[in-house]
This record gives sequence, structure tokens and C-alpha cells, in this order.
Amino acid sequence: MKQDMSADTAETERPVKAAQPQKNQKNLYEPYSTPRIIWELILRPLGWALFFLTMHLRLRNRYNVPRHGPYIIAANHLSWIDTLLIPAAVPGNVFYMAKEEAFRGKLGWFVHFLGAFPVKRGEADRQAMRTADNLLKKNKVLVMFPEGTRSKTGTLAKGHAGLGMIALRSGVPVIPVAVWGSEHALKKFRASVTVCYGEPVVFKPKGAKVTREEIEAATEEVMRRIAAMLPARYRGVYGEAVEVAEQNQLEQK
Repeated sequence: MKQDMSADTAETERPVKAAQPQKNQKNLYEPYSTPRIIWELILRPLGWALFFLTMHLRLRNRYNVPRHGPYIIAANHLSWIDTLLIPAAVPGNVFYMAKEEAFRGKLGWFVHFLGAFPVKRGEADRQAMRTADNLLKKNKVLVMFPEGTRSKTGTLAKGHAGLGMIALRSGVPVIPVAVWGSEHALKKFRASVTVCYGEPVVFKPKGAKVTREEIEAATEEVMRRIAAMLPARYRGVYGEAVEVAEQNQLEQK
């Protein structure tokens, strides 16, 4: 009996090992910055080889792209390959604001490797906003797809207000970019794909604080500019607004 009690006592008095702290998980809000030499000597040439072999790519108005950041590129989104097409005329590497779901699954590492950071759709993601602000303060180039996801219909959907918020808070130029034909890339051999870079536009708040009306107006202005560069069949919810603007221009002439 005494031996049993001693064994029980030893068991209860045996020191409990402290739980091992888990390794810190990768902070996706700290986007990976691809070294310039890798981007220019490996990734960009591989991208151009892919474009040349699989599609007929036309880049329009490349002179609208500044040689240095900071600035925002705001583009419509038809295919995953848009993330590779957009930087085709952009000097240096870029950073992307991408939907949170893109970082899940087997290709999540690749999304992060391209310089993307997540944004939670349908809510005010303050972490994503801070990341965007910090990148622009460091004179980086930020790529945004204001629709929030790839178009399911192939036409332009309403833009999210995050674009207007970041543009107004940063005060950097916004380059509207229209892409069409990319929905056929890699599905149809030598598909015709066009990327058109619009004129830079800068938004400044009228007062000390950015208002909701200013955010919505800035977002709508960029989306209308994108729509105006797209063929009519791609303009979606902005088609009527573009037609009205074009008609007014004709009447003024």
C-alpha cells in the first residue's frame, strides 16, 4: 500500500511541462517584396514569353504609366491572368490588394509571392487599409481590382468604396486600366487581349476629413473612366453613364 501511495504521489507531483508556444504564423498583411533582380530577370521575361506564345497582346497608352511610384492602378477583372498582364507596362514590381479567399488553398503561397495582401470583402478591413497606406508612403505601386472579384458575367460590376478611400487618403495618382479579351486567354489559342492604361487622376478631400460622399464620388469616377475605355459590351452597370457622357460631349462640340 505504501508503495502504491508513493507512486501516486510521485505521479501527482511530477512537474507539468509548459505548453510549447506555436510558431508565429506568416503575417499576410506584410506583403512579400520580390527582389528587383528576380522580377526583372526572371518573372518579367517568363511572363512575356507566356504572353507571346499564348495570346496576341496589345498594350495601349503605356505613356500614361509613371516611371516611379507612388500610384494606384485600378483595373477591371476578367481572369486570374489579369494579375500578370497589368504589370506588363509597369516599371519594377507591384503590390496587390487581393480578396482574402485567394490566400487559401494550394496556390495561396503564389498569391503571397506575387506581392499580394488580403482584404476582407463586405467590411471595412482596417488592416488592409493600413497596409495600402504604408506601401504608398514608401513610394510603391498598388494594384487594385475595385469590383472585388473576377466578373462572372464578363461585364463591369459596381466598384467598392475602398478604392476611393485609399485614393483620397493617400493623394497619389490613380491610373484607370481597362482589360478585355483576357477571359479567353489560355482557353483560346492566340486570343486577342488588350490592356489600356488611362490618364492619371488625383483626388483630394475638400475638408480636413474625407466624407462618404467624396469616397463614393471618387470610386464612381474611376469606374466610369475604366468603362469608357472598354468596348460597349464590357461596360456593364456603367454603360448608361458612359453613353450619357459621350452624348454630352458630342452636343458640346
